[in-house]
Amino acid sequence: MTSTYRDLITAIPPTLNLSNVASASPSQPCAICARLVPGRSRSKRLVIETEYELFDTFPDFPTLKASARAGCALCRLLRKTIRSLWAVAMRPMEQEGLGVLSTKDGVWDALFDMPWDRKVRIFHAHFYLSSRRLGQDKENPSEFIQKLIIRFGPANLPTDADGWPYRRQIYQEMEFKVFDSADTRDMGNPDDNIGTRYPPDSDALSKRNAALMRKWISTCRTHHTACELNPSTHWLPTRLLKISNSGRFDIRLVETRSLLSKHLEYPVQFMALSHMWGDASISPPLRTVKSNYDNMQQGIRIQELPQNFVDAVLVCRKLGVEYVWIDSLCIIQDSPEDWKREAVTMHLVYKYAQATIVAAAARSSRDGFLVRNTRMTPAVKMSYTSDPGEKANQSMILYPSSEESQVDFEYEDPQWNTRGWTFQERYLSTRLIYFCKNMLHFECRTLKCSEEGESAISTNSSNSLWPRAKLPADTWFKIWSDIIIKYTTRKLTYGDDKLIAVQSIVNEMKEHVPGPYIDFAGVWQTNIHKDLLWRPWAGIPTYPPKYRAPTWSWASVDGGITFSSPSSIPNRRYGDKLEVIRFKEETPAEIIVKAHTRRITSMVEMDYGDLFDMAEMGEYRYNILTDELASSDGNSEPEVFAHGILDRLNHDNILGKPGNLMYLHVCDSRQPSGLILKKHTPGLHGNEPSKDLWVRIGSARVFKDLGRQPIAGNGFEERDKREVIII
Repeated sequence: MTSTYRDLITAIPPTLNLSNVASASPSQPCAICARLVPGRSRSKRLVIETEYELFDTFPDFPTLKASARAGCALCRLLRKTIRSLWAVAMRPMEQEGLGVLSTKDGVWDALFDMPWDRKVRIFHAHFYLSSRRLGQDKENPSEFIQKLIIRFGPANLPTDADGWPYRRQIYQEMEFKVFDSADTRDMGNPDDNIGTRYPPDSDALSKRNAALMRKWISTCRTHHTACELNPSTHWLPTRLLKISNSGRFDIRLVETRSLLSKHLEYPVQFMALSHMWGDASISPPLRTVKSNYDNMQQGIRIQELPQNFVDAVLVCRKLGVEYVWIDSLCIIQDSPEDWKREAVTMHLVYKYAQATIVAAAARSSRDGFLVRNTRMTPAVKMSYTSDPGEKANQSMILYPSSEESQVDFEYEDPQWNTRGWTFQERYLSTRLIYFCKNMLHFECRTLKCSEEGESAISTNSSNSLWPRAKLPADTWFKIWSDIIIKYTTRKLTYGDDKLIAVQSIVNEMKEHVPGPYIDFAGVWQTNIHKDLLWRPWAGIPTYPPKYRAPTWSWASVDGGITFSSPSSIPNRRYGDKLEVIRFKEETPAEIIVKAHTRRITSMVEMDYGDLFDMAEMGEYRYNILTDELASSDGNSEPEVFAHGILDRLNHDNILGKPGNLMYLHVCDSRQPSGLILKKHTPGLHGNEPSKDLWVRIGSARVFKDLGRQPIAGNGFEERDKREVIII
């Protein structure tokens, strides 16, 4: 074997790893590891318990070390895994029923100061089966062994000051993917092995993986009713990239007007690429602009393409698909008119693509997503027998599990899934093939599966993707709220894209809900009572440096927000619902409403009396007082009538001070019920107001959280209504 000096910067792989374990001969386990037998006849509720138990000493684990030197490959893997996971894993050491051991809350401080004998128990080795398998009858699915979970932790627990021992176990878990010989078979014909168990291939576009991807797509097209599209609709984007297998140029930009007439009998099939551009200011991807438009139609050499685009072309060639859609090449990037026109139909691109190629492993357009490094993942192939009196006649492959190897992996970890634009690309796609690190995943509205043969089949549409079923308007608005909650946690390179990046979802929504969409605010007129009642979530939001949306819109802030489903109070009227008079699009945009209002005298931070008070108040941190109730009961002191949340802490330094504040009642809902408004400061948006204008600074509720009683007994009367302009 030849070497170069590149080896000086290349990690040394384990002798046995994912790239070679399938072809290796199974090794003989030691006497203790021989107890790790996945005897399926002993399974209960898809769990197989074993008699494995071993005691060792922290931190060198000499017992495992000696067994590994004697030839037990599994002991070597267990020792390596325990030492690498100890105290730093995603599943840290925890005490059963009490939570993760931590120095932050003081619960375990006494334990941490006690002496420990360093004895470690390795135990609770359970195999877990899955009852779902791609290609099998969903009514009678077969079972296969999916994983092995083993616990490790202190063998002995101390005694506390009163003489009582710590009775709850302290342990950490390690998980291994398992490929039992009963669940795998000869890979000579990949088309016969869809749904069988097999470790990840070292080549992302191997013959087996190409067959898998074709099978995933064809199975979805022919059998998944939840994923069906109108067969008579043959929609194409304005432009596609035609892929050539020979000649001077590898791809060229084509206008699809000519394709529609040429392919009436056999509609054009295309794939779409979803990827991250990366820092476009430093290294922008190849783009179509006005000046190079003619050249792009003549052809593009593959050497000119960033690696993500090259990999997408290779995927299409492997699957026999002649066309691909890539955003930066199929939209004229320096033409606002073209960009606006294409953005309106973006949802149709991902809807009608055969599948969306997701470059989940790439953080920029130049990273690529096909290169794998399975050589660095340690693995073992161990022989075993279910009958202690017989010679070992079966084997299993094991390797340490990772987040991305889970079949129910929600693709939340890759940075791709943190970006704003990729949200609608995933949500609206008919099918997606995720190219993760060392793993392929497939997702549609019926199925999630991986190249390892695992699958999760559901008779219902996936909650992760846009539903195709007929649903009532209330359900669609619930879906809309869930979408915005998830979307606002994502990042956008350009904040001005906040509303544009959900426009494709809006276009899909318009087919299902009544009433207009207010595009400059991101709200639906027929859902306005819920759309107004957003509040900060997952941190303190920030405000963009320049005007983007009115203050009553969720799009006016950067950061996670949430909505509460308006929970009406039965048999009680506190006030009428807010009435929208009109919306006015200008800068700043306005909503003019008629609603019950109440002057806010002051807002003060709550003083929680006990834990029950904290549970009762939840995230509502401020008491809201008014003196408008005094005239009705003779009390001259301001009275608490609502609890509030500010959109940012001590908004404009208003706490404890009288000011031009007002509560505006949206509806009789417990969580929340209205908005906290502040009189507009002249010049806030670069204009001098000639009328009373108000800005939103928070939300509030007039009902108690754990009960149905109002915080103050006095409801609103008709005379409390007024017209209010909010900007």
